[in-house]
Amino acid sequence: MPNLLMRLWSRALTYIDGFCGRYTVVAVEDLPDELQAQKVYAVGESGHYWLAALRCPCGCGATIQLSMIEGQRPRWTLTQRRARLPSLSPSIDRTVGCRSHFWLKQGVIRWCEARR
Repeated sequence: MPNLLMRLWSRALTYIDGFCGRYTVVAVEDLPDELQAQKVYAVGESGHYWLAALRCPCGCGATIQLSMIEGQRPRWTLTQRRARLPSLSPSIDRTVGCRSHFWLKQGVIRWCEARR
């Protein structure tokens, strides 16, 4: 019974975070064709993830894929506060398209200064 309550509480918190505009993590084995807004997809299996993906938060609709493979450069790290609110490190700096530059910290996008 406590396990069921914990799962229900976790789902309720995920719903609240989505309503508040925070990003949440979705663990998947394969990247879906269409990514949902405010979701970070951790792609891998058995708790070992090699790719993080999300829709660009600027609204351009581009899919951003970030390698999390150790030893590969560039490489990002995905961490979660209380197993819910994701942070990605280092910042995401798109050099093509919309040229967005931002951090994802504890489920919230933090924009970097505009390009000069």
